[in-house]
Amino acid sequence: MPEYRSRTTTHGRNMAGARSLWRATGMKNEDFSKPIIAVANSFTQFVPGHVHLKDMGQLVAREIEKAGGVAKEFNTIAVDDGIAMGHDGMLYSLPSREIISDSVEYMVNAHCADALVCISNCDKITPGMLNAALRLNIPVVFVSGGPMESGKVIMKGKEVHLDLVDAMVSAANPNESDEDVAIMERSACPTCGSCSGMFTANSMNCLTEALGLSLPGNGSLLATHADRKALFLEAGRLIVDLAKRYYEQDDETVLPRHIANFAAFENAMSLDIAMGGSTNTILHLLAAAQEG
Repeated sequence: MPEYRSRTTTHGRNMAGARSLWRATGMKNEDFSKPIIAVANSFTQFVPGHVHLKDMGQLVAREIEKAGGVAKEFNTIAVDDGIAMGHDGMLYSLPSREIISDSVEYMVNAHCADALVCISNCDKITPGMLNAALRLNIPVVFVSGGPMESGKVIMKGKEVHLDLVDAMVSAANPNESDEDVAIMERSACPTCGSCSGMFTANSMNCLTEALGLSLPGNGSLLATHADRKALFLEAGRLIVDLAKRYYEQDDETVLPRHIANFAAFENAMSLDIAMGGSTNTILHLLAAAQEG
């Protein structure tokens, strides 16, 4: 029977100092016998796919507490590929995946967390957290911020649905007037969420479902849809259940390397082809498979 990892820091006379520090974060005596769940949030005001995640992290944390766990939230960085594109900023995008992977690993292992909820969304954030989850191999649930709504604009008397790429294409077209380009720019990204379209972010958030590490709807429910909130709440409940199954029932089938096995990776690749997803997913899936 595996012992709760967190008891390394919460049990024993020699951990009086660690417990004192835990108490300063709000923990009480009874909390030292509960699973400590790390909540890796990627909230940032730089990225539309992540601007709403601050509140979502608190939803997850409260649900973890209700289910009998102790939630400890921390943040990772998040780069917006769309904003970074077209200049030297893009040099930092793919390397940020590794920083995210390492930061999740460091926070979880340094503090001996028992399980992990990954709140991700955009292009390199979900892959970075996926690498970390398979590296750590402790119970994990992914829940993303969801895709933004598509833009809508009236052009030549017709309603046109558009996304970020449409605005980029319009700007690059010398035959488009400045006025029409401005209309497209203002309408392409109307809400929070990852860019609407089967780009890397939405593709990877669908593939975490195929890998078995996120709940149904993780990759497709809109960021603004009421059911997206339900996913966050369920993630909080589920991670406590998975932690108890592993540490109290010795159920290794709940571990990410058991769930996201070879067949699951094949399934994820098949799904990406079937839904016409991003080819970048192959880059990220191969990196994740190396961790498992």
